[in-house]
Amino acid sequence: MKNKVSKFLQPMDFTTSIEKEFGTIDFSSAIPDPSRKREKLFLRNFTADDLYAVMKRVKLIDHLEAMGFESLKVEIDVDDSFVHYLKLYYKSVDPDLILLDLRLSESRFVPDKKFFEDQSQHVYDMIVIEWLSAQNPLHKFNGNKPQLPGQKKPGLGILNFCFEMMYIVAREIIKDGFLDIPDHMHGAIMYSKKFKFFNPTHEGILRAIMRDLSGYSLADISWGILTKTIIEEYKNLPQEYAPSEQVFYVSDRMRDYFHSKKYLSVYNKYYKRKHYHFDYEEMLRRREAIIKAKKIEDL
Repeated sequence: MKNKVSKFLQPMDFTTSIEKEFGTIDFSSAIPDPSRKREKLFLRNFTADDLYAVMKRVKLIDHLEAMGFESLKVEIDVDDSFVHYLKLYYKSVDPDLILLDLRLSESRFVPDKKFFEDQSQHVYDMIVIEWLSAQNPLHKFNGNKPQLPGQKKPGLGILNFCFEMMYIVAREIIKDGFLDIPDHMHGAIMYSKKFKFFNPTHEGILRAIMRDLSGYSLADISWGILTKTIIEEYKNLPQEYAPSEQVFYVSDRMRDYFHSKKYLSVYNKYYKRKHYHFDYEEMLRRREAIIKAKKIEDL
């Protein structure tokens, strides 16, 4: 699940964090000591063993072992753009045996003033989900769990464990929360267990769709958006999905925003106003045409 680009994100300045990231460096020396090994830490704080311990704490390891995945291998890395990689493998570090691929970065989130009651500028320190995929390399798609648009392999049912792990990590390094911009409607619905759209209008629309189409599967709703067969009743037009920032808040000050009178007022306005119906048979026809022309994983 790849993250979109947010116009409200600003890069972090890591010049004060280099020592923690790579070990102490004597900048008074013109020639660095080649014998010093650079230690790469996930989000500048966690070793691979630390993260395994967190995964064990939230019962993720137990869940995977119960599915038959033992001898798990954790790999971490950080690239030149300060994107941090956490990869979990089955048996060996092999791309064909990867179970979890999580890529995070640190950014400052500076939303438009219009979202706030006091019309002032607010700045939040966030962990941005650049990419998150969890897949079962040993299984294939079936009728019980059909392939979702953009999905390459069946999932593992570990998203809730990932959310618990994220919360622990964010509290440890003192961040306001996690930010993600799902590129598909099904991603937004899956994340909605812990995440809320920062824009209350988008949150109201999402929850209204989930309310009115609760009898349909996640795959059906995702295809309904793609095929423009989920209809907003007042305007009698297809509901578009506009990717925007979803937030899993951790700090009290970010929690206060989502519980503010302004946020709740706008959210309730759209949640109550919006009503949807699903032209399911037309969705099936249009989906069939799309599948003939494109691979599902490329959508």
